[in-house]
Parts: sequence; C-alpha cells; structure tokens
Amino acid sequence: MEQRIVSPELLDNLDSDDPAAIRSRRDLRVINRIMQGEKWILSQLTPMRNITRVIELGAGEGLLTRKMHTARPDIAITAVDLAPRPPELPANIEWLQDDVLEINYVYDGSTAIVANLFIHHFENVVLEKWSTKWSDAGAILLAEPHRSVNSIRLGWLMYPFVNHVTRHDMRVSIEAGFRLGEIHKLLGNHWQWQDDCNCVGSLRCKGVKR
Repeated sequence: MEQRIVSPELLDNLDSDDPAAIRSRRDLRVINRIMQGEKWILSQLTPMRNITRVIELGAGEGLLTRKMHTARPDIAITAVDLAPRPPELPANIEWLQDDVLEINYVYDGSTAIVANLFIHHFENVVLEKWSTKWSDAGAILLAEPHRSVNSIRLGWLMYPFVNHVTRHDMRVSIEAGFRLGEIHKLLGNHWQWQDDCNCVGSLRCKGVKR
C-alpha cells in the first residue's frame, strides 16, 4: 500500500433513501465512534480561543457540526456538504449544500478548517490546490483513515457486523487514506504540523498557522 489509490465509494452513488444506504450510514456512525476522529477534533478545537469561525468540509449528517456548536457556541460554523441541511440543526449554523471544490470563502487567522473522514476522497493534485486556497487559515484539523495493512486487518473484524456497501467502502477508504507526514507534504508549510495515528486506524493531523 505504498501509493494512495482514490476510487469511487458505493455509498456516494446510492439514493439517500435506499435501504442499503441507510444501513451503511448507520454502520459509519458506529465506525466513526470507534475511530474517535470527531472526539479528537473537538479536543483540539475547544481550547483554540483565537478561532472564531469553523468551516467544516463534508459535514454529512451534521453530527460533528452539532458537537462543535455545543462545545464552542461562540464559534460561527459553516458546514458544507452535497446533502441537504439536516433537520433540527441549530438555526445559527450556516449550511451550504454545495460542492466543497466550488465554495469561495475568505480564510483568515481566526478560521479553522475541519474535516472528519473526508479529504481522502480527493486526489493529491486537488489537495495541493487547496494548500494555496487555505493558506491564510489559522488552523486545520483533519481525521482520516491511516493507510496501512493493520487498518485493513482491523476492517476485516468489522465485516460480520456491516453490510456489503460498508465492507467495500471501508477498504476503498483505507486505500485512499494517508500515512504519517503525507498530508503535510500535500498541504504545504503554511502551518506548523503535528500528526499521529491511533490503534484503531485513525490518522489525526493538526496544522497551526506559523
């Protein structure tokens, strides 16, 4: 698994009301809890008192969005996803139903860019372009799959408990994931970087403006 391989995921091509998609989204909520990416993002964001705005990419069902709003009600949150605005999302959260590649926000030192299990969907050339677009942002917090044989083996343990969509997409996500240091190289040296990976296949990457 030397090179990243970005391939289509089955869930992205299913109707939202397809029973297989509903089941897979439920599987993903369990996997997210196991990987603890959202928990890590919240732990890093909460003490960042210089951050007053968050742009969340690939917000999905709005689960992390709600948690950030609860943890830091003083922060203005903009959540971006192709999916429609989730019901009962707090009114003061901005929801953009749009392609993340198309949004044009002005980022500054008080803005944090946040994504959980999202940027692995994109080829390296796209991420390198984002480096320039995000260059003025104050912080970047990313939780992504750790691309390793161990992550694949951990995924196998989940196979009896998830459906065929999740089994396929889990493997694809890991193959498109990252190793230590790779996100730094793709996004550049505008930030001071720290990254690590936990025992359940989650790579956590934090960039703070130099």
